[in-house]
Amino acid sequence: MKKLLMILAIALAVLVSFSAVSADDEWSFNWSSSSSSNTDGGQLNVVNNEVNIQGFKFVIPDGYTHNESADEIGKEAGENFPDCKKSTVIFDNGNDSIIIKVVYGADFNSDTYTPSNSSVEKQIENQKGFFKENDEGVTFDYCKDGKLVEINAPNPETLNSVLQSAK
Repeated sequence: MKKLLMILAIALAVLVSFSAVSADDEWSFNWSSSSSSNTDGGQLNVVNNEVNIQGFKFVIPDGYTHNESADEIGKEAGENFPDCKKSTVIFDNGNDSIIIKVVYGADFNSDTYTPSNSSVEKQIENQKGFFKENDEGVTFDYCKDGKLVEINAPNPETLNSVLQSAK
C-alpha cells in the first residue's frame, strides 16, 4: 500500500510540474505547430510548413525546418523603418535558410517604398516587387495591404516556390 501511495505521489508531482511548465507562453506540447501573437498586433502561426505571418500565407518547400527560436513577433523594425514593427519567421535546411519578414506600422505601398540600391523591379509569380541577388542568395520585397513583405531564399527557384504559394 505504501508503494502505491508513493507512486501516486510521484505521478501527481510530475503532472503538477508539467502543468506549471506548459502554462508558460513560450512552451507547448504541440510539436507540429506553433502560434504566437502579442499585444502589438504581431501574429505568427506555423503548422507543419504552412506559415501565416501578419495575415500573409506561404507554404515552405519540403526539407526545411521551422527555427522557432529565431521567431520575432512585434519587434522594433529598426532605424530604416522608425515607429514600425516587424515579425520574422525562419526555416532552415542545412546551410540554407528561408526568411520571411513583415514590416508594419506605416502605410507601405510600391509608390512610396524605396528599395535598396542594388534591387531591380521585377514581377515574380504575379507579385510585383524588388529583386536582389547577394552572396547568401536572393531577396524579394513587395508591398501589400499597407505592409512590407521581405522574403530571403537561397536561390531563385526556392523563392519562386514560396511566392507561388502566397495567399
